[in-house]
Amino acid sequence: MPTSPPSPPPSAESNAVLTALATRVLTRIDPLTREIVRLIVANEPTYQARGAVPVGLLTQSVDGNVRRILEALAGVRRAPEEELSVARTTGRRRAEQGVPLEAVLRAYRLATELVLGSLLAEVRGRPYDELAAFLDVTSAVMKVMDRHSEAVVDGYRRAEAELLLRDAQRQQATFDALLEGRGSDPQFAAGAVDALGLPATGPYVMVVATFDLAAQHSLGATRDTCAAYSFPAAWRIRGDREIGIVALGEAEAPVQRLLDALRRHPVGRTGVSDPFVALHQIPEAYRAAELATRTVTPGDGPQVVWIAERLPEALIVSSPALAQRLAQRALGPLLAQPPTEREMLLRTLAVWYETGRSAPLAAERLYCHRNTVLNRLRRIEHLTARSLEDHRFLLACYLGLLTLRLGQDKVRPAAPASTT
Repeated sequence: MPTSPPSPPPSAESNAVLTALATRVLTRIDPLTREIVRLIVANEPTYQARGAVPVGLLTQSVDGNVRRILEALAGVRRAPEEELSVARTTGRRRAEQGVPLEAVLRAYRLATELVLGSLLAEVRGRPYDELAAFLDVTSAVMKVMDRHSEAVVDGYRRAEAELLLRDAQRQQATFDALLEGRGSDPQFAAGAVDALGLPATGPYVMVVATFDLAAQHSLGATRDTCAAYSFPAAWRIRGDREIGIVALGEAEAPVQRLLDALRRHPVGRTGVSDPFVALHQIPEAYRAAELATRTVTPGDGPQVVWIAERLPEALIVSSPALAQRLAQRALGPLLAQPPTEREMLLRTLAVWYETGRSAPLAAERLYCHRNTVLNRLRRIEHLTARSLEDHRFLLACYLGLLTLRLGQDKVRPAAPASTT
C-alpha cells in the first residue's frame, strides 16, 4: 500500500503567525497557569491527595513547562537539553513524590490541550490568512508538545530506576544486617519488615536455593514459586545461592504447604529451615537452611529438603571430620575388602536399614534369598568383630553409611592395627 508523501514544511509566513500567537499567549501566562492547575487538581485524584504535590510546587511546575513550550513555539532557540530540562525535572519530581506516571501524563495532556486552546483563541476573529497559517503549523505545534511530553516520561523513568536501585540497595543492606544478627534490635527489626515488605509477625522460614549460574532459567525459580503460591518473601542472591525470608501465614500446616509448592518445581538443591517467629532468629535459621542444602549430594538431582527431615545428615555434614572418623571406625574393615565384596556388603547393609532391618524385605529388594542376606550380615559382624545387636554399633553403622553417601571419597579404610 503506497504511503502518503510527507507534508511540506510550514512556510515562513505560517511560522511568523505562530511566533506572534505564542508571544501573545506568553503575556497572559499567569491566568493560563492558574486555570491549568485548577483543572489538574479537580480532575486528578492523586493531585487532590493532601501533600502529594503541594499546589505551590504544582503551580511553579506548570508555569515552567507552559513557558518553555510557548517559548519554543515563539521561536526562542535553546539547546535540546536546556529546552527540555523543565519537563525532565517535572517527571523526576513526580516519580519521587509517588505520583503514577499515568496521572502525570494525563495532567500534562490537559495542560497542552489548554495551551493549544489558548493559541486557537488568539487566532479566532483574526483575518482568514492567519487562521490558515496557524492550521498550516498545527503539526509543528504538536511536535513541540510531544517532545516535551516525552521528556517528562524520560525524567520519570530515570528517577524511577534510581529509586528502585536505591530501594534494592536498602533492601539488600537490611537483609544482610538481619543475616548478621541485627534483628535483635527492636527498632531495627520494625524498620526491616517494612523495608523488606514482610508481615510484622511470623512464623517465617529461611529458604536457601542453589542455582546453576550457566542456566539463567533457574535463577528466581524458587522466588517465583513462593510468589505464585502467595507466600510473602524477601530475597537476596549470594554467589550461586538465592536466600529467602519467607512468611508462612496462618494456614494449617504452613511448612508442609510451602514444601509441597517448592517440590512441584524443584530447582537445584533447596534447604528450608524450621519455622521461627522473631527476626533475631534469622542467623540460626539461615545456617540450618544452608546446612539442609548440604545434605543433598550433586548426584541426587534437584531436591527440596526440610532440616527437620534431615537431622542425621545435618549432624554429619556439620561435623565432617568427626563423621569420617566414625565411619572409618565402624565400617573401616568393610572398606578394606576387595571392591566387589565391599560394594556388596555396604549395599546389603544399607538396604537392610532401609527395610526396617528385615532380612526377608531386604532380600526382595536385593533379588536374593533371605539366608543370603543373613550370611552377609554375619560376614559384616565377623569383619568388624562387632554385633549388629549392639545398639551403639547399629547407630554407628547407620551414620557411617550416611557419611559414605554424603562424602564417600573422603572416608578411607581403617589402618591395620599395630602388632607392637
